[in-house]
Amino acid sequence: GCPSPKPAPPPAENDQAAQTELVDALQDRKTEIYKEMVASGRSGPRPGILELVDEGLAREGLRTAICSASTKDAVLEVLNSVLGAERLARFDLLLLGDDVSRKKPDPLIYAVASQRLGVPPEACVVVEDSKIGLDAALGAGMYCYITYTDSTRSQDFAGAKGVVADATQLSLEGMLG
Repeated sequence: GCPSPKPAPPPAENDQAAQTELVDALQDRKTEIYKEMVASGRSGPRPGILELVDEGLAREGLRTAICSASTKDAVLEVLNSVLGAERLARFDLLLLGDDVSRKKPDPLIYAVASQRLGVPPEACVVVEDSKIGLDAALGAGMYCYITYTDSTRSQDFAGAKGVVADATQLSLEGMLG
């Protein structure tokens, strides 16, 4: 067989630009793999997500948004495949990584969403799956519920309004009180 290319060494701890570049490249690759999995039918929405989304979209007067740190190129195909184009079109706002200058855990994406939706941060409820997302939501002054994944299960979710294994354990009524 052909020799495998030798992986590049990790960036030095004090080289912030190189670390950011590496994280971005890894995130892009992860997204490409996930897009392939969704397109092939090997992956789909997490349990309860579509039901929760449908409940939110059907509620009169409720403003809805998707805020993802992923870029448009990376996420639109996945969202269309997982949610369907009709469901996706019913959201009031789609705010993605290339729409803001700073990524989560910075709260900017949620602050911008709050402003564009015309909803004060303290009236917003976020569903996230990681500590980074939780920190962004809390930093924006919003309530946050966590539906952890296998890879985020052990993270510290202090400050979350609730922590559950999946969205089947959440209800709009319970989250909005």
